[in-house]
Amino acid sequence: MNSLDTNIVLRYLLNDIPEQAEKVRTIIASSGCYITDVVATEIVFVLERVIELDRQDIVRLLKSFLSLPNMIYNVYFLDQTLELYEKQSSLSIVDCYAATEAKVYKNYLLSFDKNLIKYGGSHIEGI
Repeated sequence: MNSLDTNIVLRYLLNDIPEQAEKVRTIIASSGCYITDVVATEIVFVLERVIELDRQDIVRLLKSFLSLPNMIYNVYFLDQTLELYEKQSSLSIVDCYAATEAKVYKNYLLSFDKNLIKYGGSHIEGI
């Protein structure tokens, strides 16, 4: 099994360096590959902030990648996180992940961000 780094996945998704993208395609086609939650989150951040793709395109692109036959990832957290990210333009990918994780673990997500707590937390007032 191979754990893929952010830049490896971005080469595949963007095909901006074709030689590297081809190497990544070969690796993914021939072995099991794992994407950590941190890497998936960083991929979204780069696609949004650096490449300037819109959320729907980012979610479509990443879900397509994650659905490749040899791809393994945290299905439960990432799928829910991507759904929330696509629907809530006021929340960052990190906020979406934090809200999803708090919801899954039945935790309170403590935050000063009133918008974020709508999705699984409590606002800390008076501090």
